Amino acid sequence: MMSKQAVLDAMRNDIGQDSAPGEWFVVDQKLIDEFVALSGETGWIHTDVERAKQSKFGNTIAPGNMGIALMPRLSRAISPYSRYPRKYSLNQGWDRIRFLQPLRTDSRIRALSKLLAIEERPDGSLRVEVEFRIEVENSDKPWVTGVKVGRFFFE
Repeated sequence: MMSKQAVLDAMRNDIGQDSAPGEWFVVDQKLIDEFVALSGETGWIHTDVERAKQSKFGNTIAPGNMGIALMPRLSRAISPYSRYPRKYSLNQGWDRIRFLQPLRTDSRIRALSKLLAIEERPDGSLRVEVEFRIEVENSDKPWVTGVKVGRFFFE
């Protein structure tokens, strides 16, 4: 395993760099229904296909919170949380989450990430801020953006 100093040096070199995009992923009605069953976000715009066809979206849309829930799956291969070895990490929360457009059912999405900041903490851990974006195929505007704050521990 890399030393904490080697990880810190590598991370400092990556600050501000966009990751390669992740793999495309389709958000279909079955996945939305499964998320709704778990989350309780039962608004008709997510679940009633026939009624949603009459809406301005022309289809059901995914709940915004589903984007946050999908982030680990979409970004596993491309995120700083995957690239840098450590003993373990803890999620401390999200800052500046924004849902920039509705996501129509059967859209293809993928994630990108950017390491924004690293701070050494008195307990020897690193406080890490990573911006995540979920892109929508054939759209200039992301579905979801947010900054995940976490801690990397080495001991």
